[in-house]
Amino acid sequence: MRGNDVPKTYIFNDNRYIPVTIQVAVIVELTYDVVMRKYLLLLLIVSAVAQADIYRIVDEFGNASYSDKADSRAEQIELEEPSIYTPTAVPIEIKEIDIIDEQTDIEVPDYKLIITSPKHDENIWGNAGTLIISVTITPELSAERGDQLIFKLDGKQLAPAQSATSFTVESLERGSHIALVTVVDKAGEVIRSSKSVLFHIHRNSKKAVQLPAN
Repeated sequence: MRGNDVPKTYIFNDNRYIPVTIQVAVIVELTYDVVMRKYLLLLLIVSAVAQADIYRIVDEFGNASYSDKADSRAEQIELEEPSIYTPTAVPIEIKEIDIIDEQTDIEVPDYKLIITSPKHDENIWGNAGTLIISVTITPELSAERGDQLIFKLDGKQLAPAQSATSFTVESLERGSHIALVTVVDKAGEVIRSSKSVLFHIHRNSKKAVQLPAN
């Protein structure tokens, strides 16, 4: 075969060249691999020609090929429109959420705190040295805020914060003392204080018993 006689487009089958004058040549064999290639080529042709007409051509040797140009042997292939999946838009429901700030400040009550016992400058007599410190508070302590009372004696805290409005002090030494009560919030910050109350503890002294002289 001379070079000038060889067509520009050809296929090789059974160890020989078979001339084919089409733009695209596909060998059709009864094997799975070749069949799959045929379908792949069809898909590529469909994409390339953008829905152009496709023709099937069978040569004298029974080999089928495909082209976008027709001749006397061509059979037009009806191509189905490609199926394109379009996802359905799912509406997104946006709900408004009310966010409650747990740290939102609650208004501080206007507490009025008065020590009712002992009285200011009171003299207290007794040997036991026991004293009850009592207060009145208005309005009542806010449980919502977690407010509590702290009792102090001579500048020292007597016990942990409490909601009770009285506290008992045991074994007080003789002498003068100062009582103070404060209102604190749940963080321990002082928000109100009473007026300081000064009082005095006295103890009865035992008189010495004189024995009769011999």
